Amino acid sequence: MIVYVLLHEATAYWDVRYATSTRKVAPVEQHVHSFLELLLTGLLMVIALHWEQFISLFGFAPARFELVPKSDPLPWGYILTMMGLTLLFEVLPYLEELLRGLRHRSRPEPLP
Repeated sequence: MIVYVLLHEATAYWDVRYATSTRKVAPVEQHVHSFLELLLTGLLMVIALHWEQFISLFGFAPARFELVPKSDPLPWGYILTMMGLTLLFEVLPYLEELLRGLRHRSRPEPLP
């Protein structure tokens, strides 16, 4: 997986370098690509954690469809800490930026 992620990054670098020489690459396009990289990384993590289920998609193992709780669940302290950190460093900054943007948009345009 590491090799493929590195190959993907090298290809993405080459692609952006080529694209910027032929056309304008907007910041939105770059952010969309970054988000897609995160999705790819998340998918690879899920595949790594559930390899048997992944190969069952191709008929190499029997598929399981039952819901099974984790045999060794995460401690509540860990879960609450991670949820608090996510709220503090992810959710609140996004909400603050959203509110700033909405306030800015509701201001009247200055006359030229």
